[in-house]
Amino acid sequence: GPVGVQTVGGSFPRSFLIPGTDTSIRVGGAITVNVMYFFNGGNPNQTTNTTTNFGNNGALNSAPLHVHFAPAVAGVFPKATNAARSRSGSITFISPQQSKVNFETRTPTAWGESRTFMEFDWANGNQFVPGNNAGLSTDNLVPRLRFAYATLGGLLGGQANSNFADPDASTDNINFGGNVGDPGVTRITQIRYTMPLAGWGIPGAWSVSAEAPETDGWTMAGQFASDATCGVGLTGCGVAGGVNPFKSPAPDLTMAWYIPQPWGHMDFSAVLRPTLEIKDGAFIDRQYTGYGVHFSGDVKPGWFGWARDDITWQFVYGDGIGRYMGGNSTDFALVTNYPAAPAPASAAAAANIISKSTIMWGGNAGYQHRWTPTLRSNISAGILHHDISNVGNVAAGFVCVARSAAALAGTGGCGTNKELISTELNLIWNPVPFADIGSSISTATGWSSAI
Repeated sequence: GPVGVQTVGGSFPRSFLIPGTDTSIRVGGAITVNVMYFFNGGNPNQTTNTTTNFGNNGALNSAPLHVHFAPAVAGVFPKATNAARSRSGSITFISPQQSKVNFETRTPTAWGESRTFMEFDWANGNQFVPGNNAGLSTDNLVPRLRFAYATLGGLLGGQANSNFADPDASTDNINFGGNVGDPGVTRITQIRYTMPLAGWGIPGAWSVSAEAPETDGWTMAGQFASDATCGVGLTGCGVAGGVNPFKSPAPDLTMAWYIPQPWGHMDFSAVLRPTLEIKDGAFIDRQYTGYGVHFSGDVKPGWFGWARDDITWQFVYGDGIGRYMGGNSTDFALVTNYPAAPAPASAAAAANIISKSTIMWGGNAGYQHRWTPTLRSNISAGILHHDISNVGNVAAGFVCVARSAAALAGTGGCGTNKELISTELNLIWNPVPFADIGSSISTATGWSSAI
């Protein structure tokens, strides 16, 4: 506005009215510095975009396996230790990658409030240029789009938290990704409609969404999904000239019932993945249907006069649920012995291709205690389990046979995560409303197909 004219406050906290409009805007964000030290189980040669996050979708999934290499003399059980495992202790990482900036607008309309929200962080580190650049002056962090959505009344379109997920029930962790056992997908492009149920005398709101599809699986070439490109010189499909047989014909469908209450909230949700497809354009054409269910919430018990204490919980189960079970780098929906290359060249060869959907379940729980108005602690734990069918043949190293070369080295299908357990205990000080300083200790235990 003109010089000397005071800025007018907007319609929501810390926003201001754009002069000449009825739109309120807020610019926000956070500066986050994450310091992480591994007592053991770390990976000293990863880029910062994976190593400054310990749990749910971070370094936990890439911790070196406690396995041995294949014996130098055939038939002799090896005694040499895994070099990656022996180097996994006493490692420090410091990064600002989880710092973020966001922009939000809200505008009243005849169809209800219109809202836009966009947010970036710097967690998209350059995997192809690990470490510092030649001048040792930067960490190669790259902006990453977290949110980009708009709403009009009950309609939402864009990239937002999945309708299957419930961030309000996540544990209060310093670790950026939280515990394993959360529902996925963390953020995904979607079209969603939400309808309050008060008019029918039912508490809460009902929402449905169609979300961007992806068919994810494990093949003889390794793990990848329908969004991976195959070809000479490209990774993701095993060897040069390999075929990616995964397709995604239709969006994933979700529904959720969110029930807010004075004592906390509950959330029930479900996901249907109607067309997980394996089709190579020649002899393989198969479709599978995946599904999952989720129950979560929080309750403020109010015991001993502690009005701000909080208990949270999540539980997820599904068959072919894949990425909708968060917190596992091997959270694929299908497993198949489809070859790395070449593709099956006849109907007889295609008849030997086996494929199955996989069952996953998990959950977590946490308890928060407020010691003072500015000091809080959280204790939490999560578990994730993945039943992975062994398909293929021993010669290809895909079936994990005791003391086989693949099992001893944790390679091929033997390196997939079958079960992960994570815990965190933290202390967080909130000296002023816009700053948190805290420390935590986290543990993780995991079993792979090799163990």
